Amino acid sequence: MNFSQIQSDLGSIELVISETSSDDGVIQLLIFDQKSGWPESLDEAWKIVTIPIKNGVAKKTIRDVPAGNYAVIVFHDHDKNGQIRKNKVGYPLDNFGFSNNPSLLFGIPSFDKCSKKVIAGEVTLFEIDLR
Repeated sequence: MNFSQIQSDLGSIELVISETSSDDGVIQLLIFDQKSGWPESLDEAWKIVTIPIKNGVAKKTIRDVPAGNYAVIVFHDHDKNGQIRKNKVGYPLDNFGFSNNPSLLFGIPSFDKCSKKVIAGEVTLFEIDLR
């Protein structure tokens, strides 16, 4: 297999996270390419990404992404410690969101509900609003 064949199997993910409460801290993302570990396992995430915030928005393009289904969970890490703060019952204190912006009425959404297909040779946009 030559380099151009390898390249043809890859796409890109463009991440746009908005509705941040401030430009303080960073946006932390876990990107999953499988149901296993979704949504919190650092060890099973395909990629962990930290993005700075400018004017209430965080943006990043990830290139060389193998074609397949991906889902993203994101949170606003005000103190830059890489951990989401939670209350005593486990509900996040930091603003957070999921790809496809699903309803949270029935709890944590499934990988399938949050996933999008990345297609070789294309850019797949993930726009996520924080809650």
